[in-house]
Amino acid sequence: MFNSFRGQLISLLLGLLSLMTIAIGFATLSAMKRDSETQALRALNVASKVFQQALSNRANQLSTSVRIVASDFGFRQAVALREQETIATVLDNYGSRIDADISILLSPNGELLASTAQQLDASQIAELNRDMKKAANEGFTDIVHLGNQAYQLVMVPVKAPQLIAWVGMGFALDQELAVEIKGITELDISFVFQTEQAEITLLNSTLNASDFAELAASATDPWLLISAQGEMLSTSRALDHSGKILAWLHLPTSRWQESYSEARSQLILIFGAGLTLALLLALILARNISRPLQRLSQFARDIGRGLKVAAPAVGRGEFGLLSQTLQKMQLDISAREQDIVYQSQHDSLTGLANRTLVEVELPALLQGSDLQLVLVNIKDFKHVNDAFGYSNGDSLLQQLGARLSELPLPLTLVARLGGDEFLLAISEQLNDQQVLQLQQQLSSEFLLGESRLNLKVALATIFCPKHSITRDDALRRADIAMVHAKTSNQLWASYQQGQDESHQRELMLLHDLPFSLQSGQMFVVYQPKVAIQQPRARSAEALIRWQHPSLGFIPPDEFIRLAEHSGLISQVTDWMIEQVISQLATWSAAGFDFNVAVNLSAYDLLNPDLPQQLSQLLTKYQVPGSALALEVTEGAVMQDPQQVIRNLQQLRSMGIELAIDDFGTGQSSLAYLKQLPVHEVKIDRAFVKDIENNQNDELIVVATTQLAHGLGLRVTAEGLENEAGLAKLIAAGVDKVQGYYFARPLKADLFMDWMQAFPTEKTTWFKET
Repeated sequence: MFNSFRGQLISLLLGLLSLMTIAIGFATLSAMKRDSETQALRALNVASKVFQQALSNRANQLSTSVRIVASDFGFRQAVALREQETIATVLDNYGSRIDADISILLSPNGELLASTAQQLDASQIAELNRDMKKAANEGFTDIVHLGNQAYQLVMVPVKAPQLIAWVGMGFALDQELAVEIKGITELDISFVFQTEQAEITLLNSTLNASDFAELAASATDPWLLISAQGEMLSTSRALDHSGKILAWLHLPTSRWQESYSEARSQLILIFGAGLTLALLLALILARNISRPLQRLSQFARDIGRGLKVAAPAVGRGEFGLLSQTLQKMQLDISAREQDIVYQSQHDSLTGLANRTLVEVELPALLQGSDLQLVLVNIKDFKHVNDAFGYSNGDSLLQQLGARLSELPLPLTLVARLGGDEFLLAISEQLNDQQVLQLQQQLSSEFLLGESRLNLKVALATIFCPKHSITRDDALRRADIAMVHAKTSNQLWASYQQGQDESHQRELMLLHDLPFSLQSGQMFVVYQPKVAIQQPRARSAEALIRWQHPSLGFIPPDEFIRLAEHSGLISQVTDWMIEQVISQLATWSAAGFDFNVAVNLSAYDLLNPDLPQQLSQLLTKYQVPGSALALEVTEGAVMQDPQQVIRNLQQLRSMGIELAIDDFGTGQSSLAYLKQLPVHEVKIDRAFVKDIENNQNDELIVVATTQLAHGLGLRVTAEGLENEAGLAKLIAAGVDKVQGYYFARPLKADLFMDWMQAFPTEKTTWFKET
């Protein structure tokens, strides 16, 4: 709910109204509470003044009565003569007349002459004596603590005519007085005595003992007492001049509390009703505002899902403008989507369908009828771009695309798959003659600027009977056919049964090749090289072998070619070199020093880090550079002669022997032979395997050997298979030979056995005739 605009709007309005209601209610109730407290304090102060006035009236009444006693002749005579019985009788009679609770007579020196009270403390008498001296024979009124009671006492001097005594009478501040004052002031009252150590002693109170205990524990002025009788606002009044005798006045607050509670209840009821009404209004307002927004939101969601729906009727004003804007946006999005879909499914350069549209439409075409797919590729299109520029190259692609679209064939689809590759889908099968005519039409008379250009166009065809093949299989087989078309003389090939399986085998080999290097499927064999002039055998060529767990033995030519084309050849080379160097270290530790050659690919030779990598491996296994030989082909050298020569020079400086492999089968080999820092030339097996029967082969071997020796290079002949060939090679002056005549490639342990058993007498190399 709170995620919607309606919920948020209601929450906002309700929150604001609630906040305002609470603020107003809090301010009102706080003001009422303060007013109630002020009224209570005012009532307490008024009642306190009434209490003080009542005590003052009693004091005046008492003062008049005591002065009458002090002026009585008979009483003064009795005091002068110290007639105790007369004094006691007078004090008792006058005290009874005014209901005095205590009568007392003191000498001018503060000596107690007579008293109606018992157990008067000497310190209390001394306190009275100090008050009499302060009064200076004028008399005084005070609240005093005598015995265990507090009295409102009036003391008057007795003169005859000199001061002969002090007479005093007083009323006790007892329970009766407290009740009487409560009746006048409607206040509860407590009389207490506070010692100098601030200890409180209750004298009399209209409160019960438990309420008084709580009262004494929290006494401030004023303070609130919460008792069983309800809340009471209390204040303290000092009754004597020393502040030790106190009157605590207690005003019940129930009247104000009830008034405040009633007003609070009414306010809460009013605020609650107002808040409920505000909520209803907020709901109505939010609904009126949110209903059009909900419709517009649903409309926007439908647009987002790509649905074509009508804009909602939401009236005029801002909502109407928003509805119109969304409707226009819907139309713009629809147009843009159509444009995006078209662009995503068509080639921007030629306007033909692209691979995306082919993948969408081809399945239906393959299921609908028989179909002939023709894959078209411009051979050496890169040279066109290089020679004529990219703009002319784009123009050529556009002309070819237009020509494909206008072919007089039952075309169901014409597409540019990418680069210089096009696809035709034809609803009938073409015969060989039609394919050649199509190739001719697509190859001739293209105008680039002011130049006319004929192309070499490769065609790959595959016929797909209805319901016989999937889209991906059809395109893959067309690609396979194109691979064969590019290598054929006619630049045309049709997919043949079994080519797909060969392709699947290649994919499997590429997938398994990296794992095979670490799993033991790959291993190294060594074919001895025999120095036929010395004679001896101290070197070999390392060859890689792959025993696949499911496909069996994989010929090196097959997986090496795949590795070179896929970029995996560097992994194979790195693994091979480390295996050979590790084996050389093992043989060296056993006391056998051999020179082993490893073949390098063109990719390896172009790697500028190759010398450093080899140096690190030789250092790691403690193998001298002279134990390692590297064989490179003429084709690899021709790719980048300068970079290759730099790498070879660094390798030669490390002591590594270098050889040109398959010499005589490459191009321009003689032009670079004098520049290459190599030690050896290896004559290809094509000139060796039949040398005893082919005089031309013999002449080539002799000429190559003389040329190499003239340049200071050694010569090794590969592919020796018989005794007659060996004699020819010895006669030609070849330095080393390798081939099945002496030994097949052997694993390391068998190679070691062969080397140890190798005969060094030439006569043993020939069979007796």
